[in-house]
Amino acid sequence: MPPRNAARLYPLVLLLLAFVAFPLYWMASTSLKPQTEVFRVPPTFVPETWTLRHYVELFWLTDFGLLFVNSLKVCLVSTGLALVVGSLGAYALARFRVRGKEAYGRLVLLAYMFPGALLVIPLLLLFRQLGLTNSHLGLSLAYLTFAVPFVMWVMRDFFASVPVDLEEAALIDGASRLGALWDVVLPQAVPGLIATGIFAFLFAWNEYLFALILISDESLRTLPPGMMRFVSTTDTNWGLIMAASTLATLPMALAFGLIQRYLVTGLGAGGVKG
Repeated sequence: MPPRNAARLYPLVLLLLAFVAFPLYWMASTSLKPQTEVFRVPPTFVPETWTLRHYVELFWLTDFGLLFVNSLKVCLVSTGLALVVGSLGAYALARFRVRGKEAYGRLVLLAYMFPGALLVIPLLLLFRQLGLTNSHLGLSLAYLTFAVPFVMWVMRDFFASVPVDLEEAALIDGASRLGALWDVVLPQAVPGLIATGIFAFLFAWNEYLFALILISDESLRTLPPGMMRFVSTTDTNWGLIMAASTLATLPMALAFGLIQRYLVTGLGAGGVKG
């Protein structure tokens, strides 16, 4: 694109950035305002009085720390399982000659056509029989219903873009099929693994319905349903809610910033074929 045409896009990019970033700025700035300034009319876009009171109350008067740890535990387990299961399935679809694998690969995406409300009741009945209700393991397995199809769909095309000659050379040298996958294919697929892992983690981090239905013990609650306790019918501490939302958003914002290069590379490479 010529420099002159690219320069014309800068105002549009800045406008889009301001549109996307303003809610995040408003959330963070509100968390730093005293309660009286939060409800001021007209509102103040920059806090006149800066305070960390909401963050102090968040850790001293609520169980936000426990909710954060619970969410982190569930997200790490579900993301790890999704990457393992989804990568193995994607590798099989990309390398093995199986009748109807193309149709099956497309059918995998049908999982995204079903809303979570349609799946939560069957999962609840199944997990009750297996003794997995009210546990972080059961919640992590429930998240696989959406994370695994996404990982399989993206990683299948990514594995297909890795030259077969590299695997054949490893097999000739005596490596097993799993050994060739681990030593040859996966190192080439690191950007794709990071990209799909981030999106699987983000889904589990923000998911509300499954966490509300499958977890009833307050000590096992994750962030989305746990933060709803900060809202009541008589009083809502918006400063406290904004502080909790800011801290809940911060890990994902840092993750996206640190691995942005791998994220763009992985999604771009995974979309070459198919």
